[in-house]
This record gives sequence, structure tokens and C-alpha cells, in this order.
Amino acid sequence: MKPFKSFLILACLMVLLAACAPMATSETVLQQTEEYEPLRFVTSFTIKSLDPVSQGFWLAEYGVAELLMQYRDDGNHYPWLLNSIENVDDLTWVLTLREGLTFQNGKPVDEEAVLAVINRQMELSSSAQSSIPEGTVFEITAPLEITVKTLEPYPRLIPTLASESVFPIYDVEAVEAVGENFGELAGTGFYTGPFSVVSLDDQALILERNENYWAGRPKLQGVEVRFVSDAQARILAVQNGEADICNYPPTEAKSVVDATDGVNFVYGWPSSGGFRAILNTQESPFDDPAVRKAFNRAIDYAVLANDVMDGVVKQATGFFPEWVPFSIQNQVTDLEQAKQLLDEAGWVVGDDGIREKDGERLSIIMLIYPQQPDLVPISEAIQAQVLEAGIEVEIQLVDSIFDALTDESTVWDVGVTSGGSLSFGGSPEQSLLTYDHSEAYRNWAGHTNPELDALIDELAVTFDSEKRTEILKEFQRVRVEEDPQQFFLTFHTTRFIVNDNYQDYHPGMALYFVHYLTTPGEYETPTFEDN
Repeated sequence: MKPFKSFLILACLMVLLAACAPMATSETVLQQTEEYEPLRFVTSFTIKSLDPVSQGFWLAEYGVAELLMQYRDDGNHYPWLLNSIENVDDLTWVLTLREGLTFQNGKPVDEEAVLAVINRQMELSSSAQSSIPEGTVFEITAPLEITVKTLEPYPRLIPTLASESVFPIYDVEAVEAVGENFGELAGTGFYTGPFSVVSLDDQALILERNENYWAGRPKLQGVEVRFVSDAQARILAVQNGEADICNYPPTEAKSVVDATDGVNFVYGWPSSGGFRAILNTQESPFDDPAVRKAFNRAIDYAVLANDVMDGVVKQATGFFPEWVPFSIQNQVTDLEQAKQLLDEAGWVVGDDGIREKDGERLSIIMLIYPQQPDLVPISEAIQAQVLEAGIEVEIQLVDSIFDALTDESTVWDVGVTSGGSLSFGGSPEQSLLTYDHSEAYRNWAGHTNPELDALIDELAVTFDSEKRTEILKEFQRVRVEEDPQQFFLTFHTTRFIVNDNYQDYHPGMALYFVHYLTTPGEYETPTFEDN
């Protein structure tokens, strides 16, 4: 398979942008008023359904669904729909809801409504089932109060309650009334957030202002989210005035956008995510730890972050991003060591520079997906880098990386996903239990490492911060230095292309793209402390 010609994409984008007269100038920037026109997003990911179990996380990102706790970009957790959370002892937590909460349809959000959500999610949601320890009991113990009792210490309850895919709070009665016809939920006001669903189809999600939002009247009249897979088309939608904000822009567009009037490339906010490489250890060549180590060390992570991605992302220097206090920087590039590891493992360089062993060519298949356009230049760079060690890479584009990796008929050696070493709620152990544990439901390669499993299991029941740091550092040593079956290529920062109206746009942590204070102009942080 020939390498992707990403430079052609960039060249086409330059021509198209140059051909479009700027639509947004300083004269068209909206003036401060009491309310604003709907905010228009274009995004690469399609929201497929209003089913809150399988698709509810998207609604949290666009101001429709809300959670019990919120993870913010200062690295701390705060009550959201909760008024407070108390850790009574290692096995007991008390959750107290805010007074006066209602769904968008006016029904009260009380202890019974929240318990109904918890029970339904625990029955139907794989995210909830994998996040909450077996035997955990949620019970109503007072008005607006739910007590959580676990069979073993569960220190990650708070980040779990801040995870968008676990317990988004919705009106269970309204959801169950439509059966499997989730499209009928449009217009029912079954969430709590500042914007409610008007319609959803394969083209767009249309939202309107929740006039009775509990934290205050939203300043935007509504939100429109259009699904546009092509990155050039999303950028041009902002350029020609059809959209305000482009999500997931390719980094290679930054230099062109910076030189174009009316559009702005904004970036740099902390993110829990990163591009994760997952190696298939069930098949040769990555069933050999030496080959995994060689592949890991042949990649130049500084070049990926600073040159290929133009400094928009953070370099992956370890398994966790550097801004995490327990991170250690032990992921290194060492081409000579990579070659030595392959030599010792019996892989001999052939006449064309590609290594061979027992008649097998050291050729691997790397899967990427179109919803993350940055993976094209990243994969091309890796292809060139590891070739110097004698490793051949064939890049294959798949429609859905999750579908491809779960399909037993897919032939693959490396799958690249966008999934952080921290959960969206800020929990390291939740991410490790999701991807890295032998029993993790996203351990698509079926890889096992008893030493790592023991560390993850211990972390999951440890409250003491010093002990947790000790466990996490040992995990990083083993995962990066001994068994790099999964590792990070880059760490994300959140970035967008926006028009001049939204040049001061600032998202919230964990992909909260819009909230009730979002407007053109100066950014305001929703804290909810005074509500």
C-alpha cells in the first residue's frame, strides 16, 4: 500500500481557502447582547442515536446531558448535579443531590430519578458495568441522598461519577416509554442540561435553549452540530460562514489557517487523551517482546509532536502526560537499541533493507481511521522512522477503528486509537482497567501480563496518595521498559478552527464543547458553586 499523500490534502486546502473571500471580519463580530444566535459546530463524528446508554456521552459534550461530578482543567473534581459527596469510610460514600433540580421536561431530579438511572445503566451499559465493582449497592437513605456501599475500597468513585459514559443523568421513564424507537426522544426534554434535543438525523443534531435550566438561562439560543467527515469541508464551512467552530481539525492546516483572514486555529488546553498504539501480541511479529520494544524505540516522539504536529500536541515522553504529577518520562527514542534488539531476536536485514526471520518478512499492518485526520501524517512519519530499523509498515484506513479491532476477521498488527491513559473523568485506574488489564473490555489483542494486572488491581483499592503514586510509577516502568504492548504516540491538546466571533472560545475539560455561559467574546467558566 502506498503512503498517504497528506501534502496533497494541504495543498488543496490552501487553494480552496484562498478562493473563499473571508466571511467574518472585525466588522461582523457579534456585539454583546443578552442572547446570541445558535452556535454552529461541524464535527467528524456522527451521533448515531439518542440512546443514552450507547450514545449519551456525545450529549454531555454538547450541553444536553450532565453528570453527578465534573472534572475540570485544573485537574480537580467538583460537584455538578451533586451538592456534595462524602467518603464516610473505605467502603461507604454518601451522595447528596442539589435541591430544585429538574429535567428539561420539568420533572424533578430527585433521589429516585437518579437511582433509576444508576440501576438502568448498571443493567445495560458496559461502561458502567466495567467501572463499578461487582457487589456495589446504591440505596436511598434520605431525601436527595444516595448511599454507596462497596465490598472493597473503591477510591475511583469520584472520577467515575465524572465520566460521561457511566451515569449521564436522564429521565428513565421517558426513555423507556419509547422502547427501541430512540428517535422519538427528540423534544421530550429527557436530560438536565442547558440545551435540549429538537432533532437528530444522519446530517445534524439540533438543540434549543432550555429556558428553565437550573443554573441560569443559557445565553445561546441553541446549538447546531453538523456531521461532516471531510476535514477540508469542515474548515471551509467556518471560512465561508456556514459554521462557527470546526472540531478535530488536522494539525497540518494550522499554517494555512493562521495566514487566512476570518478563521483562527485555537489550541493548547489540557486533555486527558492521546493517540494510543495497541500492538497485536497474538500474532508474529509482536508476540515477541523484543520486537515490541524495538518498534517502540524506533519511533521519534519528539518529531511526531514538534515537527509533524507543529507543536500543537504534547510529546509522549511516558505512559502518562507530563502534567500528571505521578508521570515519569521513561519513553525514549533509541534507533541503535532498536536495531540491536532485532539483531538479537534473529531478524536479519534483507537486500531491500527490510528484515526477515525464518522466511517471514518484518512487515506490519497499521490501522488508522478517518475521523482523526492527524493520524495520516503521524502514521506516515512512523512508517518512515521504523523503516530505518528494518521494519516495513503498511497503513490501512478503516471506517471504524473499534469495529475493526473487535472483528476477528481483521488482520492487523498495530491499531491506533484516540484514548487516554486517564479516563475522561480523570481516573488512571479506570483507563487501565478499560485498556491495559488482561480482562479489560478494550484489550482487543487479548494481551496478558500478570505483573501489570496485579499493579492495576492494587491501585483500584488504594486510597493513600503516596502508595498510589508508588504503584503508578512501577506500572509505568513495567509497561514502558519491559512490555510496551500499548503506548502513546502523542498526547492531545484540545484544538479547533473558529471564526472571528469565537476567536476567544474556550472549551471545558473532557470535551465539554458548550455550556450555559458559552457566548462569542470573553470566556466565562461555569463553576456552579453559587447555584
